[in-house]
Amino acid sequence: MEFVAAYKGCAVGRGRPRKHKSHMQRAVKLSLDFITKTKRRQIDALLESYRGAVNFYIRSLWHERGKLDKGTLARIESTRLSERYKSQALKQALEIVVATKQSAKELGVVASRPIFSGAAVLDAKFVTIEEGKRSFDLAVRLSTLNKGHRITILTRKTKPFHKWASLPLAKLIQGCALREDSIIIWFELPDLPAKMTGEVLGVDIGVNKLISDSNGNHYGREFKQIREKIKRRKPASEGRRAAYEERKHYLDASVKSLPFERLAVIGVEKLHDMKRGKQKTRGKSFRKAMAPWTYRHVLERIEQKAQENRVLLVRVDPANTSRTCPACGAVHKDNRKGERFLCVTCDHAGDADTIGALNVLARTLATLGSLASPRLKN
Repeated sequence: MEFVAAYKGCAVGRGRPRKHKSHMQRAVKLSLDFITKTKRRQIDALLESYRGAVNFYIRSLWHERGKLDKGTLARIESTRLSERYKSQALKQALEIVVATKQSAKELGVVASRPIFSGAAVLDAKFVTIEEGKRSFDLAVRLSTLNKGHRITILTRKTKPFHKWASLPLAKLIQGCALREDSIIIWFELPDLPAKMTGEVLGVDIGVNKLISDSNGNHYGREFKQIREKIKRRKPASEGRRAAYEERKHYLDASVKSLPFERLAVIGVEKLHDMKRGKQKTRGKSFRKAMAPWTYRHVLERIEQKAQENRVLLVRVDPANTSRTCPACGAVHKDNRKGERFLCVTCDHAGDADTIGALNVLARTLATLGSLASPRLKN
């Protein structure tokens, strides 16, 4: 399928303009392997105090509401953090509590109080990023527990850093997410207009074959083995963490394999709550088997790559995409048996995931409506 916009500058959609973001952000991970032992001890001490404060505020906010004000800040009595760091810890705790309770509400489950052990997200009040010298070509100046004192962390620019920094109008954000072994920094990029011509593709996100498209291609055929590897590893072990890292790289590589350079539009299912649901078959054993499946990460990476390549992302209703026959339109639960699709009405057969992607394509084209003129290639 090739997509041609009906008129230049149109907002593709049926009566609804495309939501534009003024900017998008891209993360870059920088190593802390080059810092001295003294600076490492200072970072470790800072993270210990910061995480302690975040967890204190999470416990407090879990039982008693609060906000980013002096009263809530004063709940903590003993900490090595400055007032600025306390305020940042409270801000991060508020975000964690709100996100946790909202997620639990959407899933229809009882929220469990989270324990924070992640990165300290710090803004320009605590972080200044500057050019470095010689081989250490990037310097991050970071506020420590000693008031008025900053340490300089020397590191090296990476390939992703150069990629985003080279784009027109790219802006390096002064701030970072700090961990013991790394720093995450961000570039703010202009949101470029979507392409006016190109192919329209529907994709189906699966459990065994990670991604299938409407052209009959499959990406991530080995994902089932990676899921099984995660399940075999002991929770919280180094093996489990290594398997998670392998999964992340595999998901990213699979998404990058999609032909974004040829696309103008990509359609995906509007998936949510896939690991629970209301079906009788989705009990404890089902959730345990599905735990390593991170469809949200796949969707986020598809959205990110679509933005980078000026491809319009269209989300469609996922209901019955795997049970609808693309030939006759019949919808029946017996149409799909595992990886195989066979229509009980017209005997149309095919790979079940490819059929799902074809139905996503059909709904994507319907969503584009009168403002888009899809046509078959000659």
